[in-house]
Amino acid sequence: FPLVGGLFPSPQEASTVPGPSLYLMADIQVEVAKVPEYEAAFKSLIAALREAAFSEVFDTYVTDDSRYYVVYGLPKGFSSVEGLQASWRAAASRIGQDIFHALHTRLTSAELGRVLRFWTFRPEISFLPRPERLRPEEYGYYTWDYVWLVPGKEAEFEALNREWMALSAARGSQDPFMTYQGGYGNEEPVYVWFEYGKSAADYALAEEKFWKSLGDAGAALSRRTRALIRRTETKTGRYRPDLSYAPVR
Repeated sequence: FPLVGGLFPSPQEASTVPGPSLYLMADIQVEVAKVPEYEAAFKSLIAALREAAFSEVFDTYVTDDSRYYVVYGLPKGFSSVEGLQASWRAAASRIGQDIFHALHTRLTSAELGRVLRFWTFRPEISFLPRPERLRPEEYGYYTWDYVWLVPGKEAEFEALNREWMALSAARGSQDPFMTYQGGYGNEEPVYVWFEYGKSAADYALAEEKFWKSLGDAGAALSRRTRALIRRTETKTGRYRPDLSYAPVR
């Protein structure tokens, strides 16, 4: 199945989530020179899915280094995967196997690789201010800060996340950070902090103000956090509604 997807919840939505929620993400790397062909094929697939009344929802983010994150919410946990697979089989049958295979080939011919990764949203170690600085319609730039921990340091890391939440609240921050824990498909233990701004410039300015507000307490907490981390990677990008899909209700 070429695509799997579901939008990361906004802080407003996340604050109502009673516990962890599971997501499946297709992490697809596309050859830069073939991005136009890839996106044309993607849009053709979406059109075919719409004609076939595909019943699932997926949301797509594209990073600045040509990675496509296609995300699907799994409301029933891992048991939702079976229903997702059945939906793809039904859509392929309605589209026609030959046409579906041709669309799939157009996509994969532009890809350098893809990995399916499970992520669990952890609201209890996320900072979700109310109100936040931006309205949902203002979100235009996203960041993913991946942190791979020293094995066995998960509990300590999560405790420090709660300290970050408390310090952020004490300093009056209105910009959230949303914490996800990686599962199957990832090199574990790994977490990702998901954040956003209006633009790259807006995000950078907000980050500068945030760190100034934290002062020495933030610097000390940062040192303690870094001591638990063996590797980091940051991705930046944008949400692509034109490469996302929701059935007509």
